[in-house]
Parts: sequence; C-alpha cells; structure tokens
Amino acid sequence: MQKRYLPIAIVTGVLFLIAAGGYIIPASSNGPPLRTLLDNKGGKVILNHINHIQTMQKDCGVCHHTSGNDVNPPKCTACHAKKFDDIFVANHQNTLDEKLCASCHHPSSTIDNFSHDNHADEYSGGDCLTCHHDPSIELEPQACSNCHMDGSNSVLNLKEATHTRCADCHDDMYKDGIKGCSNCHTRSVNLPGKLEQKTCTTCHETPVDQLIPTTMNAFHIQCMSCHEEMGKGPFGDEACYQCHMK
Repeated sequence: MQKRYLPIAIVTGVLFLIAAGGYIIPASSNGPPLRTLLDNKGGKVILNHINHIQTMQKDCGVCHHTSGNDVNPPKCTACHAKKFDDIFVANHQNTLDEKLCASCHHPSSTIDNFSHDNHADEYSGGDCLTCHHDPSIELEPQACSNCHMDGSNSVLNLKEATHTRCADCHDDMYKDGIKGCSNCHTRSVNLPGKLEQKTCTTCHETPVDQLIPTTMNAFHIQCMSCHEEMGKGPFGDEACYQCHMK
C-alpha cells in the first residue's frame, strides 16, 4: 500500500521544488521591468514602471532620452550616476552601450542654427565690423576659421574667438558662462566612424555633474516636472514621502 503512494510522493516533491525554484529565482526577461527599486539615503522608492508605460502609451521617449520607437531604452542609471567621480569616469566605457556614446560625445556638431544673414541684416544693420575685425586686421570680412584655427599659437583658436565675439552682444547667453549651446549648435547623434571621444571639459566649461544631472537630480527634475505638468501624482517639496519610504 505504501509503495503505491511512493511515486505520487516523488512527483509531488519534484513539482514542489520546481514551483519553489520558480518563485525564488526571478524569470529572465528582455521586456521592461514591472517595478524598479531606487535605493537611496532619502528612503527607498518603488517606481511602478509598468504603470508609467501604460500611462505614456508605450512612448519610452517621454521619460528616456531616446526615440519613442526604441523598445529597449537604456536605464536611467546607465548615464545618470549617483556621483560623477573617478570611478565612474574609469568604468563608464565598459558599462554603457556603445549606442549611447553620441548622447554625450558629439564631435560632429555644427553651427547650423547660426544664421549669418540674420546677423548681417537685422542685428548689425549691415555693419560687418560689428562682428568682424577692422581693415587693420582683415582687409575685408572673411570666414573666422581662415585665421582662427584649433592648435594655432599666434591667435585665439576658433572656439575662443567666436565665443568672445558673440559674448559682446549676447549677454543673455554668456552672463553666467556659456549656456544654451543649441542656440547656435546642432549636434549629430551619429558618430561617423571611430572618432576620438574627448572629455566634456574640452568644449564645456560647466562641470560634468551639472551637464549631466546625478541620479537624484535627474529623477527629481524628470518625475516631478512631469507630474506637475499633468497635475497628477506627487510633486513639490511637501510630497517627498509619497515616493520615498521611511
């Protein structure tokens, strides 16, 4: 009689082990997470990720700085570090996907947003010397890059020369240091071939932790500004513990 129940007991034990293993070991999935745990000193935050996906109608670009068609956008913490220190600088090339390089490194930026015609006709009133040097330096106005070249020791390089000249008129852009690069520059998101990826300070005077917000600042800016705009969910200084658990 007992032998008859032995196979049943064995099968039941195997099924129990399978069920227990499935409960303990998380299932691997290439899809977006249902929830995301944000562990920080202000109290853990459980972000209901799936709820946001549904609310934004699966447009990942609303929150992630990628195209809404990108079905596998990078995690926020991939670029927004807790602290931009030497450890992050040393490791980020190995931890980030190569497709993210152009998000920060953009050596192929242009000045397509700068209109020479508008400056010549509207801003200077037809007086070229408002921007260009007088005849003692250049007999007639020419391209700035003809004389101002990167690596030249005799004159200011192109960046310094143009920024200095532009700052003479554009106090709003230069009063507290260079800001609003997109007013003049348009950067390419595609890196043409293997280019040297220089440090942020090569072009930017602003510290990297201000150029790229830390994890805390990024979430606070992105989340609260969206909630405030929609008039839903927690936002404002008094709503901390609607997200953070003590």
